[in-house]
Amino acid sequence: MARLLWRATVITHRYLGVAVGLLMLVWFASGIVMMYVPYPGLTAKERLRALGPIPWENACCSLEAQNVAGDEPIRAVQIQAMAGEPVLYLRPDGRPPRISSIGPSGPSLEIDQAKADAVMMQAAPRIIGQAVKPVFSESIERDQWTVGDAGAGNRPLFHYVFDDPARTHIYVSSTTGEVILWTTGWQRFGNWFGAVPHWLYFTELRKNGPVWAQTIIWTSIVGGFLTFLGLYLGIAQIKASKSGRFSPYRGWFYWHHIVGLVFGIVTLTWVVSGTLSMNPWGFLEGGGGDERIRVAGAPLPWSTVRESIEALKENAPRDAVNITSAPLDGKLFWLASTADGAVTRLDARGLPAAVSQADLQAAVERLARGTTIESQTMMTSEDAYYFNFSIAERSDAPPFPVYRIVLNDDEHTRLYLNPQTGQLLRKVDANGRGSRWLFGGLHRMDFFGWLRVRPVWDIIVLALLLGGLAATGTGVYLAARRIKRDLTFRRVQKELASPG
Repeated sequence: MARLLWRATVITHRYLGVAVGLLMLVWFASGIVMMYVPYPGLTAKERLRALGPIPWENACCSLEAQNVAGDEPIRAVQIQAMAGEPVLYLRPDGRPPRISSIGPSGPSLEIDQAKADAVMMQAAPRIIGQAVKPVFSESIERDQWTVGDAGAGNRPLFHYVFDDPARTHIYVSSTTGEVILWTTGWQRFGNWFGAVPHWLYFTELRKNGPVWAQTIIWTSIVGGFLTFLGLYLGIAQIKASKSGRFSPYRGWFYWHHIVGLVFGIVTLTWVVSGTLSMNPWGFLEGGGGDERIRVAGAPLPWSTVRESIEALKENAPRDAVNITSAPLDGKLFWLASTADGAVTRLDARGLPAAVSQADLQAAVERLARGTTIESQTMMTSEDAYYFNFSIAERSDAPPFPVYRIVLNDDEHTRLYLNPQTGQLLRKVDANGRGSRWLFGGLHRMDFFGWLRVRPVWDIIVLALLLGGLAATGTGVYLAARRIKRDLTFRRVQKELASPG
């Protein structure tokens, strides 16, 4: 029975080695590419770069024309330029967001081809670095680079192709009129060997989110099973060896045995952590939480917002490209951002307003909601849950200093507040900690600060990826060779057994 079980394990490992091992081989090879070519996306600062200063001088009519009731509760407001005029984005409390113009064409706003063209023509020089016209344009639902999050809620998209040295493509949303993405030729080329095969991010598969997610989950589960079987067989062969040698194999089998044992554990952790990144069955799903609402306070009536916007016309910084509401404890404040990412906090009159220590402490107390506070401190450097991991990813560095609060609840919840704006930047509960270590730590190798420094991170991760590549590559080769031999042997037997 034991011999039969062993034989079944060997055969299962062999055939999975071809069926799934080839995919794992692609995962390791594409992982190396992803270290240096991230998937196309825009950071918050890059989005600002595409915008021009808000042209308050082009404001036209009274805000009364917006046709919003004075007592309508407003949860969030954003003002920025679109094709040379100021545009208002409103998110009423409990209702869908709306967009309108407060410029010459207002208040109604239709984002048609002509409007998108105007947005693109103003944004292109800021993105490309020179005035240039597109050589091709089209309206699309999605393509390879907008099939995921970039295109969500923005379709159809206006797609523009340029013949500049970087071969830039620009995408404009038909729902917000914003530039939601731009890509370069190098990004597109590199990602065909990086993120696309690594995430199985092929357009036809990825456009069906649930099917794509289940495909990733189950292929990685099978890949983990294959790796576990390989480790089991490799360790068992060491114990069964009577020659005293570390490995009873020769040639390619020897090298597969050795690299499989050396890099098998990290291969298993990478496959398992990749599965967890998809949050299978809600395994690491955090609670919804209302922390940001508690910091902001009750929604403000449109009449208050309207009065403040009138003041912004006169007092807001003239170089601001985006002004976003940042209420604190039911009082209206604004964050005015410039194209280089600098942010100034303004009060309801549009004048600079710093966050006081009393305001910050009041926000802490609202977040705690009667729970005792384990610790609170102003951090000027990273900790284990709040740090910069912009290597191999497109992300903005988290701001410092940051005010950290640790609650004395069952989950020892950590909350990180921006002391310059009063906003909640991050919440880390039990599931957040699980995701940080089981995915972030194991999959990205960012356990410690010194590991997140280049070239240290490159050397370690590249060595591990090459080891995994060697283990899976030799395994696929040996499995394919053995299966070919088995099929040839059976064919010969069949021919010999046939009459005549």
